[in-house]
Amino acid sequence: MPDISADKVKELREKSGAGIMDCKRALSAASGDLEKAIDFLRKEGVLKAAKKAGRATLEGLVGIALSPDRRYVSLVEVNCETDFVARTDQFQEFVSSIAELIVQQRPKDSNDLQSRKLGGVTVEETLSQLVARIGENMAVRRFRVIGCDPGDQIGSYIHAGSKIGALVRLKGGNEALAREIAMHVAAMTPHYVDRKAVPAAVIEREKEIARAAPEMAGKPENLLDRIIEGKVNRYLGEVCLTEQPFIKDPTGKKTVGGYLKEKAPGVEIVEMVRFQVGEET
Repeated sequence: MPDISADKVKELREKSGAGIMDCKRALSAASGDLEKAIDFLRKEGVLKAAKKAGRATLEGLVGIALSPDRRYVSLVEVNCETDFVARTDQFQEFVSSIAELIVQQRPKDSNDLQSRKLGGVTVEETLSQLVARIGENMAVRRFRVIGCDPGDQIGSYIHAGSKIGALVRLKGGNEALAREIAMHVAAMTPHYVDRKAVPAAVIEREKEIARAAPEMAGKPENLLDRIIEGKVNRYLGEVCLTEQPFIKDPTGKKTVGGYLKEKAPGVEIVEMVRFQVGEET
């Protein structure tokens, strides 16, 4: 049996919500690999679904900025050590400034961003000065810029507290519709726009997990295939944006895709992005 550290067990507990003994058993079976241990727990029925939003382990804020011509929008996550600092004016102003710089200059990656000028000095120097003044470590963790083609619409939404932000680009429609979909993305954490965007390897993994569940033992092959197909379809309904029940539908029966067909036939969701402070990536 491999030597499993207490830190590994703690990390798996935080990711899965499973008990200590289940986590130890899963890590031993997976030779210490966290992802394989999560799969093991799911196969054993300890975890009921693959909801990988992740538990926040860092503090900070997300920021959004829209270019003056409304063709580009940026989403950025900036981290600090405590929520107290995240609520300060200095930190919030820095997040806003970084979001504006990103949407205006559109750096290609984190290293490029660090070398850009903000208020006469580089972002890296600005951040170092802010760390020295406030006394907490800080970092621009990640960012994304979405640009639109003629006829596209970009929607953005930041949840109260600026801990969650989402962007959506539609082909067609209007800004209000795009914002509604962005609000849904922020609330419901879809992983993919639709089934076409789901990698084949992900679907095969779900089939394997479904097949290995204890209640599947001894079932006839033809019945087994139908049950597995049903489980995979339920999973896809949870993680695909167009198949999730739309949050603004009071009946809970209308999907996002169904809402779009009714509200704006022909409109297509082209891309989406969602950041939550401290989530696993």
